[in-house]
Amino acid sequence: MERKIASTPIREFYDQIGDPGIFCGGGSVAALSAAGAAATALLVMRLNVKRRSNAENRDGIQAAIDTMESHIDAFYAAADDDIATLDELLVAQRAMRTGGSQDDYLAALRKAAESPLNMAEMIVNLLDAVTDQLPISTRFTVSDLGAAAVLADGAGRAALLTAEVNIALLREADGADVDAARAMERRRADLRQQIIDRSDKIESVTRRVLQGAIN
Repeated sequence: MERKIASTPIREFYDQIGDPGIFCGGGSVAALSAAGAAATALLVMRLNVKRRSNAENRDGIQAAIDTMESHIDAFYAAADDDIATLDELLVAQRAMRTGGSQDDYLAALRKAAESPLNMAEMIVNLLDAVTDQLPISTRFTVSDLGAAAVLADGAGRAALLTAEVNIALLREADGADVDAARAMERRRADLRQQIIDRSDKIESVTRRVLQGAIN
């Protein structure tokens, strides 16, 4: 896909995802889901910055808004990068099978494993930003933070599953740096736990606030 994700209509993008003739995988969908989570958190931040009770926190909230806007752009870029990386990997794989460079294939495979890991790190940062908003949000908006966390959790797990597959392929490839692959696997496992811990905490706080409001 030559058009950038941010300028592609939603229906067209998902039609391309479901088309076997177009190389566009789950990593790009995970990135867009993360962008949706970030946009949901951004909504709450923009409401929070206007509240009188948050007057003393306005500078910090505005900084969070600026960061979240950057996160959204970064997730769009990550979706584009994932598509380009997948295309590079498939080209290198085909070339290798017809006598092309093994090193080029290994480099493309490493990049395909690192791309979703980098995306997961951004999701951890997103979840940290959501956590910071919980104490200064109202019971009417805290549910949006919970929704953002759950969306981010799903996006992160999907990205890391993609990474897990590519790391396994890298570890098994001829000439691969096995130690480097193992280090990537440790990083993947650590990021997965960070995402789970943060999203579970946010969802738990959200439920407590909502339960208090209902009672």
